[in-house]
Amino acid sequence: MYLKLLRTKLRKSHKGEISIYLSLVFTLIISLTLAVITGARGAALQVAYECAVESALLSAFGEYNRELLERYDVFFIDLSYLSNSPDPKNLEARLNEYFDDNFHPEEDTNFLFYSDILDVTDTNVSLSEYELATDRWGKPFAKQAVEYMRNLVGINDITEMADLVAVWDSYDLDTEKYEKIKDEAASKITYSDDDTWEQTAIKDNYLSWIDYDYGAIGIMGKDYFSLSNAKIDGSYTLLKRSKEQGSGDLSEFSFDPTENILFTEYIMQKTGDYIHPKDDTHLKYETEYIIFGRTTDLMNMTDCVKTMFYVRAFADYISLNMASDKVEVVQSASELISAITEIPEPVITQVVLLIWGEMEALTDMKSLLKGEGVPLIKTSDQINVSVSGLIGLLGGSVDDDAADAASAVSSDGIPTVKVNYNGYMRLFLYYVPSFVKTYRTMDIIEFNLRDSGTGNEFFRFDVCADKVKAVFSVETGFDFRFYGEKKYSYF
Repeated sequence: MYLKLLRTKLRKSHKGEISIYLSLVFTLIISLTLAVITGARGAALQVAYECAVESALLSAFGEYNRELLERYDVFFIDLSYLSNSPDPKNLEARLNEYFDDNFHPEEDTNFLFYSDILDVTDTNVSLSEYELATDRWGKPFAKQAVEYMRNLVGINDITEMADLVAVWDSYDLDTEKYEKIKDEAASKITYSDDDTWEQTAIKDNYLSWIDYDYGAIGIMGKDYFSLSNAKIDGSYTLLKRSKEQGSGDLSEFSFDPTENILFTEYIMQKTGDYIHPKDDTHLKYETEYIIFGRTTDLMNMTDCVKTMFYVRAFADYISLNMASDKVEVVQSASELISAITEIPEPVITQVVLLIWGEMEALTDMKSLLKGEGVPLIKTSDQINVSVSGLIGLLGGSVDDDAADAASAVSSDGIPTVKVNYNGYMRLFLYYVPSFVKTYRTMDIIEFNLRDSGTGNEFFRFDVCADKVKAVFSVETGFDFRFYGEKKYSYF
């Protein structure tokens, strides 16, 4: 009886202990479940944040200027978005719009029991840095052009151009140097009070030939009057106008000796010139503008023809000096003229060779302006103008047999590299300072896009971006906050 009462008391004293135990267990389970859910929510938000950042940047950078890509194969975001109000805030607004859309897809859905597990309450994107096409003297644009050409220009093309440049440099074919040589030759033809009428006439004849100005009209003949006279507003070119500047420093420095060749090839492919003009362009002689920078086609072509002529005259003068047979004939005639004029024979020889080189250059220009090739440096048998008659024109005489012999002997060791009009354009472009070449190429593109009738009438390169650094932030109702900086560019 006593044991029975004891069991009853014990049973009554432990009533409800299972409920307490289960409550404690369920508390732990619920806490663990909530922790797992919270962790899952945080992990999901982390993934969603990273995807949203990437998606926003891809979407914004997918809005590059279409015509710029189609015609010139470079990617840039026009910060004006085809309006007359360029502003980096336009790109920032686009990024904010795309970034926010990735966290609120429910705004475009009608699911009955849809619930936003992420509970994003605020998103924000701000541009901390951005790079414009014209920054650092146009390096961003030039880099894209070079990268595009890497896929098109083979090693043989680069080697061929490098060899041509090497030949050019080895002979130092500089028009300023040629002018100095002419000035020195002219300064050695001196007058004396004792000069006879014949001596004075011969000296005047030499000086008039040395100082003769071979203008583009005389070189081109009637073709000169059919040249284009299209023009641009010189005050609105990139070298002259004030430009917008990027924010921060996103530059990457590198040195590649082939970049100049690749950018030169880009210009040759994308711009027109006298021999190969392109359709739908503001200027017809675009390559000539990039080289000479004048505001009209006519002035650019005039400068081009004259420069090319003097380069050819210098090259032919060098060729004649290396052709020993030609020099010997001129020397024999110069000795006779020296006896008459009392001018030293070496001076007369060089004057005659200078003038002969210019006569030869006139024949070269006829070929070049037709698109035909001419040897950069000629051998003796490649000289077109015969010495017969040239000496007589300048005040002397030469034996016909000697003249014929002079035209039949070739020289050894001279690189026979033929260069046509476009070849000279490449060489001239190669030596134009990099920033000048880049900005003038961008000028050409700007004017062409504004004239295209495709909504780009306000297009400007100094409001075009290709690289940004942006700060992305997210806040949620569960006190989750994500903050990060991301740099993005086309290349």
